[in-house]
Amino acid sequence: MPEISALIFDFDGVILDTETPEFDIWQDIFARHGATLEPAVWKRHIGTEAGTFDVYRHLEETSGHAIDRDAVRADMRGRYLAQVDANPVLPGILDYINGARALGLKVGVATSSDSAWVEGHLRARGMLDLFDSITAKEDVEKLKPDPEVYLKAADRLGASPANAVAIEDSFNGVTAAKRAGMTCVAVPNPMTSDMSFDHADLRLNSLSDLPLQVLLQRLSQAL
Repeated sequence: MPEISALIFDFDGVILDTETPEFDIWQDIFARHGATLEPAVWKRHIGTEAGTFDVYRHLEETSGHAIDRDAVRADMRGRYLAQVDANPVLPGILDYINGARALGLKVGVATSSDSAWVEGHLRARGMLDLFDSITAKEDVEKLKPDPEVYLKAADRLGASPANAVAIEDSFNGVTAAKRAGMTCVAVPNPMTSDMSFDHADLRLNSLSDLPLQVLLQRLSQAL
């Protein structure tokens, strides 16, 4: 395994669990309209560009009636933001960031979300300055599972993709990192735990399960 010089995190579902509350709230909204939002339908779109799944149309189709989209959007957004704002950073994240810095690694984010979303949450938690770069939706033409966001993130960090480790939580995210030529560790969250991660180099239940130095040693032995 090449010497690692950069650690690149996905954001949603890796640094902060924004995915579970979003699905839970939508499930509740569907139930209120006498419909069901199937997990399998939702999960196909995790880790890629927002808007690839028209949840409002799906709600109308499955409920059999038109909805007040503006009212549903306002209800969902208010409840969602309140839950995400209250969520803590996921276990092991700060240890990995601090560990990477202690080892002299560059630290970045590669996300399909927009930079305002990511930077706002990091700033609110006093974490924005811990990252050397954030590469987001508006920085690329194609989003995950396309590798562009990871390739650009590595370039901004001055790292070859072969010298970077990506931390991902979804099938689409792992696919993007591997297509970019990176080593990728899958750390699923409750929404993605039943996805296939056979293409990841390693799967962990949580970053808190394995210190960064041990992870790097294990990856070095495996590759």
